[in-house]
Amino acid sequence: MPRILPILPLFLFILVSNSFAEDADISQLFKGKNIRGTMVISSLDGATTYIHNNERAATRMLPASTFKIPNTLIALEEGVIGDEKQVLKWDGIDKGVAAWNKDQTLESAFRTSCIWFYQELARRVGKERYGEWLAKLQYGNGLAGPEMSNFWLEGDLRISAEEQIAFLKR
Repeated sequence: MPRILPILPLFLFILVSNSFAEDADISQLFKGKNIRGTMVISSLDGATTYIHNNERAATRMLPASTFKIPNTLIALEEGVIGDEKQVLKWDGIDKGVAAWNKDQTLESAFRTSCIWFYQELARRVGKERYGEWLAKLQYGNGLAGPEMSNFWLEGDLRISAEEQIAFLKR
């Protein structure tokens, strides 16, 4: 993430300005920072879309941290957490990230991508209900498994960057 922060203001400028940025311009930003990846920027109505690395943008991969968006929505809809202020107690075991080593609310866990918090929500929701939600949300390949506590990090769930954008628009 820190390698992306220096170029974030440029992308925000592209999004809010009337200037035209071709794929080649975005590609140069990736090459200049020696970053292998993809980027999809699309207007809500889909009239304007910029893509860097078309092939990678269409390739399904683990959603990892980006899954906290549907994970949060599903947990709230299922009532496994009341609201953004409800506290889940930290078990006292060092999680490897200082910001995770404390009690968390949905608000704090979202901000820091606190894995243990989202793993607990996943256990509370359960595989069957996740399967139903992933199908309803048309989220990637919709596979919540095999392990409930990490299927978005190491499991079977896959989604492409293009599918992520379509999900966010819905």
